[in-house]
Amino acid sequence: MSTIYSFNHLIAERTRNYPNLEVLGIPDKDFNYIKYTLADLDASASLFAHHLRDNGLLNGRSKGDVTTRMTVGLLGVSNISYVVTEMALYRMGYCVLFLSPNNSPPAIAHLLTVTNATHMIVQDVLLPSASAALTHLSDPSSVTIINQPSSDVFGSAARTLYPEKTRWDPTLKWEDEFLLPVTIIHSSGSTGFPKPIIATNKAAVGNCVMNFGLTSLTTLPLYHGHGHSNLYRAIHAAKPLYLFPTGTIPLTSANVIKLLKQAPDVEALYGVPLALKLLAETTEGLQVLKSLKLVMFGGSACPEELGDFLVNEGVRLVGHYGLTEMGQLMTSFRDFETDNGWNWTRAKGPNVKTNVNHYLRFEPRGGDTYELFVMTNQPDGSYATKDLFIKHPTIPDAYKFIGRIDDTLVMVNGEKTNPVPMELTLRSSPYIADAVIFGAARIQIGALILPTEIVKDCSPSELAKLVAPIVALANAEAPSHSQLASEALVFLPYGTMIPRADKGSILRPRVYKEFEGIINEVYERLEGDIDGDGKRRLTDEAEARTAIRDIIGKTVDRPIDSLEDDTDLFDFGLDSLQSSRIRNTIQREIYLGGKKLSPNAVFEHPSITQYVHPLMIARLLGAIPSGNEGALAQRNPHEIMLELVKKYSSFAYTHKGHVNGTNGAAGSSVIPRVVVLTGATGSLGAYILDELLSDPSVATVYCLCRAKDDADASSRITASMKARKLSSRYEQVRLRVKALASDLSTIKLGLQSDMYDEIATRATLIIHNAWAVNFNLGISSFEPHIRGAVNLINLALASPHPRPADFYFASSISAVAAWRGPESIPEAITDDPSVAQGLGYAQSKWITEKLCQVASQQTPIRAGVLRIGQMVGDSQNGVWNETEAISLIIKCTDTIGILPNLEELVSWLPVDYAAKTILDLVNVPPQRLPLGDCPVWNVIHPKLVPWTSILSSLQHSGLKFKALPRHEWIKALRASPIDEVNNPSRKLLTFFENKYGQEEVATRYPLLTVQTEKASKSLGNAPIADVGLVGKWVAAWRETGFLA
Repeated sequence: MSTIYSFNHLIAERTRNYPNLEVLGIPDKDFNYIKYTLADLDASASLFAHHLRDNGLLNGRSKGDVTTRMTVGLLGVSNISYVVTEMALYRMGYCVLFLSPNNSPPAIAHLLTVTNATHMIVQDVLLPSASAALTHLSDPSSVTIINQPSSDVFGSAARTLYPEKTRWDPTLKWEDEFLLPVTIIHSSGSTGFPKPIIATNKAAVGNCVMNFGLTSLTTLPLYHGHGHSNLYRAIHAAKPLYLFPTGTIPLTSANVIKLLKQAPDVEALYGVPLALKLLAETTEGLQVLKSLKLVMFGGSACPEELGDFLVNEGVRLVGHYGLTEMGQLMTSFRDFETDNGWNWTRAKGPNVKTNVNHYLRFEPRGGDTYELFVMTNQPDGSYATKDLFIKHPTIPDAYKFIGRIDDTLVMVNGEKTNPVPMELTLRSSPYIADAVIFGAARIQIGALILPTEIVKDCSPSELAKLVAPIVALANAEAPSHSQLASEALVFLPYGTMIPRADKGSILRPRVYKEFEGIINEVYERLEGDIDGDGKRRLTDEAEARTAIRDIIGKTVDRPIDSLEDDTDLFDFGLDSLQSSRIRNTIQREIYLGGKKLSPNAVFEHPSITQYVHPLMIARLLGAIPSGNEGALAQRNPHEIMLELVKKYSSFAYTHKGHVNGTNGAAGSSVIPRVVVLTGATGSLGAYILDELLSDPSVATVYCLCRAKDDADASSRITASMKARKLSSRYEQVRLRVKALASDLSTIKLGLQSDMYDEIATRATLIIHNAWAVNFNLGISSFEPHIRGAVNLINLALASPHPRPADFYFASSISAVAAWRGPESIPEAITDDPSVAQGLGYAQSKWITEKLCQVASQQTPIRAGVLRIGQMVGDSQNGVWNETEAISLIIKCTDTIGILPNLEELVSWLPVDYAAKTILDLVNVPPQRLPLGDCPVWNVIHPKLVPWTSILSSLQHSGLKFKALPRHEWIKALRASPIDEVNNPSRKLLTFFENKYGQEEVATRYPLLTVQTEKASKSLGNAPIADVGLVGKWVAAWRETGFLA
């Protein structure tokens, strides 16, 4: 087939070859299709072009002019006048700007301005919108409105009366039109004004090639990119297209079926998922869908339940993925007999006839999600679509669209919710016409629910019962922080208009703005007023316990018979969302004497007993006079810390024949060595494992992991080693590693008795490197981790051999970060709990350090503390966790272009050298240790580097940024978008404000490393954070996409 250079060339060629082909069918008011041949359309377009020129309405392009950009807007609905008008404009040399009737007048004015349109052809019904748009132009006279004439100008009568005007002399050669702009489709404007997308004839005709060669009906409007493509693909394929007159008759199942009956030759249906949902809800509609060779949806995602239902019923359902900017990219067209993957689009494979896969790249975006990149707006020559996909586990090159990055709701606690899957599930209900999830910058999500006609007269309470099953299904598929509570559902009146783009996607900013008042009322209700009437008044402690237990039971939605009053709620399985709901329910339902609970009330008092502590009871009963808030403060954390040390200071020591921990050979020096390692899936743990495996005297490493089962534990370790480029050695010696699923806080570490006994018998060294990093939790919520450390000490003491295994605890410098001086922080355990930083995390580390000291004094175990400071990317590959605070500070070079000019010295240690240092330290001979005490090693870099040197090295590595005072940096970060995906640094704003936002930064005392340096040559040899090392971090971050 010869090359087609332009739309004009395409129409001319197909008219010459198929003049009598009835290529277009458009229904009249009685639903009877009027059919138009290619010759009809060609002649009508020429007639209309002559009409425009002869009446001085438009002059058209001059002969030979291949440089002038000429744009005319077209505002109307899908009918024959619309089709003829655009074809007439093409042959006059104009680029057509397709304007959606759903645009606001300011949006239309914006598009006319940015495209330099000089005229706008408008159908009568839309003249008010067009006129209003001109008032928003800086110069209203710069655009002229042309009323779109009736078919009298170009219809059959005119073709008979003026045969000489049914032909148009082309102003350019076909090949000269190839690179000229021909269409401008615009984006939905979901994040502001719509954006114009210009296509040349080359691109537009190229898009037409991607057709299925089937007679089809489309419910999509012609001003929509997919709908417009349907028309010209039909012309290219010389196959009829029937239009559903969107904007003229309502889109209902009955109307679609009626039109399909008028067009029995239809083989394919194109539409938005709403059209398919309407058809699927009737027996006749479902039969119609099953009779077609192809049913394709596009514009927005199809609910999973709807798609599965249709495919299971035998419908040949195909998904379409494309962009307004570049048309169709992928479909789920496949072998319908063997492949049911209707929602897995493919750019490559046996049923794909294009080479578009060469221009697509899927970049990992955390978890199992990928963002699609296409060639052009990134520095590397690619276009970031912001569309997120997951990859099919077995079908090569198959991806499922799951939502957009800018759909993501970032909640107040930093968690993120993708609303699209939940909305799709909710819309699959016969009682829900539409659903929109909200919850940005809130602690929990809610949903706007639009009921269908069949339940339009139901009350909100009746609707809540009807939709409860589908809400439960949506929750079952969502993470714990994205659970939809029944009290957060808002049922809108039937018929309420929810702003949507022409393609069917939600215009989120407009929805949230339009329903802002309703959404705010939801959270006011959820969080509870302070002085509302009708609240429950508690009379005694027993009633308070019962009330709190009842509220917990309703919130966690599972049996709580095993929940003791003293059980830590987070140990029981409570998550942050549930804790917030418990707090809100207590605030809402129980009389608190005019007091308002802290947002972190459950975190601060994480058990029933603590919640009904006398001080809390006083609050619940309203007995504390208003203003006496000091009396309601939680218990002194230092008292709790000392109590926990006392509670866990008894160890399960039964083997009286053990040699004292400072006598004889170290357990860790026994050959062959058998090591127990926790935290192997983390950054430091991976490098410790690598160091252990590099030592041939280490026969076995038991890695205890939080995992579903042993296979899951093994796969997590493998993935961790791979991520840190440590796979090479690991794959060669992995048989020396035993990965075990474990729960350290339980008896025998959650292991089978025979495995526990095997480890107790064989282990010579235990390195405990696992701990929850959660700065929101209070001390009590870390009790399971403290108990886990004690259980590991008991594992060492369970050895039947004379020498128990050595135990080393990976602590943190935060355990002594509040040291008040004036001396430097010693390499020793301290008796003062106030030296720990004021976080549950740091306080729990201090407690465990003390327990190591107690174990060393009371039992034969050799226990030691590895007090670890700030670690950075490794010295070989520069791999550094992207979620750490320092990493997120450096990420600001991408997002706000500013870094803080901090007045501090840093003691950063590459993580691989931290691991080497730790291996040196755990092998120190016992005779070099003080008798009956617990050695403490401060594992930090002994050489300090000014922060200003770090900034210089970052600039030397190619990062562009301004270095401003810390307050100005925080101000800029605070003003930056709340977008956890593109601006992850923003989620640590509170942490940064607390650390760097004070008028005076707290004095930080140095840590001594004298004994640590003597014991470890690796620490003295560790490279400092110079230009070379910093450059490796930057290169590694660029490789993963963390930095641009």
